[in-house]
Amino acid sequence: MLRFLGMLCRNLTPALYLAHLTCRNHHVPHPQTPYAAWDQYHGPQAYPHQSMPSPYIPHQPMLAEAQAHDPFVLRRAHTLAAAPSSTRKRANSLHGNSPWPARGDLPPLFDHHARKPDVQAFAPYLAAIHTPSSTLSRSTSSSGYPGVYYERPGHWRRDFKFKSGLASMFRHWSNNSRAVDEFTDSSKLDLHPFLHHDRSSPPTIYDLRLNPLTLVFRDLDRPPLARDMDYSATLPPTHHMRLYHPRLPWYIDIKANGTPFISLADLFQQLYAALNKGLSKDDFYNNDLDNEDRQTLTQAYYKRCRDDAERSQGVKRVDFLRGKFEFEGLTRGKNGMWRLKTGTAE
Repeated sequence: MLRFLGMLCRNLTPALYLAHLTCRNHHVPHPQTPYAAWDQYHGPQAYPHQSMPSPYIPHQPMLAEAQAHDPFVLRRAHTLAAAPSSTRKRANSLHGNSPWPARGDLPPLFDHHARKPDVQAFAPYLAAIHTPSSTLSRSTSSSGYPGVYYERPGHWRRDFKFKSGLASMFRHWSNNSRAVDEFTDSSKLDLHPFLHHDRSSPPTIYDLRLNPLTLVFRDLDRPPLARDMDYSATLPPTHHMRLYHPRLPWYIDIKANGTPFISLADLFQQLYAALNKGLSKDDFYNNDLDNEDRQTLTQAYYKRCRDDAERSQGVKRVDFLRGKFEFEGLTRGKNGMWRLKTGTAE
């Protein structure tokens, strides 16, 4: 019966879709205060294993004024929602013309050759994790300074290629994706209308570098409320979604958080948490990335960061998107997964 209803609702408008879910009792009771349900998802408890900082952080003291000012306060979402759509797009792309300059051809974490790590610099890490010597390789950068480079990280997708082109076409599709069933297979699920892919006019306006409290639903004439975010992300509801993006070497697993199904709040908060995670040492220094690739990530890092507080957190996974940070929706992908679609800011 659920499958039959799902087929009928494939082309429903957002309003009819929400009404259908309400009738099916898929709507979770929510507080009356706007954003109250959002708050329960926000923070390290929502995605605890994603909240650790990157080892590659220039640990500078955070400025007092940076601590006192939170750029992701709720009033930003209210301001964005009340503004015209063109203004909201510009607000979401505020990082694009950052005045912060790039420094040389070394990553921001080691922007001086004297600070570029060698084997001895990584000794505490190696002693702690007992890394076999076979996983490390000595290399010399174009400037002549020695570095340490790791083999391709085991947690990367096997089919990932940093540079696009013919070489990436010959990489076999990964076989390490989790097994799917009829309750998690993307080919048998329909997305909430707010998640539909639309390159020219996406139903959700969201900069993936920012907290999801800043997102705007195009069809709503107000900021999203708790009841909007409690709706199921799919129909029939599912408890697990695996996302991938051609520019990201990691899968992003979205799981139900406190309810039997994944809500819109679950999806956007966990997506943000996954992309906001700092890079590990082997994510940045490995044999699959060359100096040009690392410089590209460095440039993305500088464009994203607006102040010392952000810069002190180092390079993050979202920087792998390399400018394509505007959420455009999801589409059905291979092996029962979902493909994350993103684009550049207009």
